[in-house]
Parts: sequence; structure tokens; C-alpha cells
Amino acid sequence: MLIAHALPPAALFDAGLRHRVRLCGDTIFRGWVLQEGLYKVEFHTVHGTGTCVIYAVGGKLRGGNSAFAFIGNYTDKGDGIQVKVSTQRHNPDPAFKPLFGTDMITLTLKGAEDGSMLDFEGTALQLPGVTFKATLTRISD
Repeated sequence: MLIAHALPPAALFDAGLRHRVRLCGDTIFRGWVLQEGLYKVEFHTVHGTGTCVIYAVGGKLRGGNSAFAFIGNYTDKGDGIQVKVSTQRHNPDPAFKPLFGTDMITLTLKGAEDGSMLDFEGTALQLPGVTFKATLTRISD
């Protein structure tokens, strides 16, 4: 959500860890910001569920679990956080099944704050009809 307020420059302050305050003329814009750090990710589709960890820093996302690496980027937008992340298998063990049935996918997601967590929803470019949902919970800096 992007909110504009007409306030004098002296009234600038950061209202929270996940909000960015930007001055444009005499108008202040507040938009979503993904706080940098390590996150636990819980995700699911109609095909199953999974977990991983991911580190967010400087617009980049890096993480993984026992079988897959997750590599991507994020952009803070006025109406939410935009994410694009790809998977890459690093463990050939067939006991670890890919959630979308293929080892390499690219997800496009949009997210927003939900209390102390961030909720994301989107699809895989390779399977556009299958919804992907994820909840990120911050673990550490």
C-alpha cells in the first residue's frame, strides 16, 4: 500500500521495520520494504508443501533446503514486494521430490506484511495455472 502525506521535511521518520519513507517535494511516500536478513520459508501448492531458508540482502535472495537452491531477487513496490526466484537442484537423491514435478522452475510472487510475517502468492512461469503460496518469518539479521 502506498500512502502519501503532505508533511514538512522535519516530520520524516521511519514508521516501522518494513516501511520505507521517501520525500518527493513536500510529499512523503510510504511503501513496503523487505527487511534484510535470514528468513524461514513455509510454502505450498496443490501438489504439496515444503520449507527452506532464504537470505534477503540488497535486492537479492539466496537460500535453499536439503535438495534445492533458491536464487532470485526482490523489489520493493508501493503496493507490495515483487519477487522472482528460480530453483536449482543440488542433491541428486530421488527421495527429494520437486514440488512442481521439475527441478528447475522460476516463480514470480507478490507479497505483503501480515503482522510479524510476510505472505507471498504467485505462480511458476512453467506452470502458470498452479498457485504458489509462501509465508516468510524472519529469523535473524
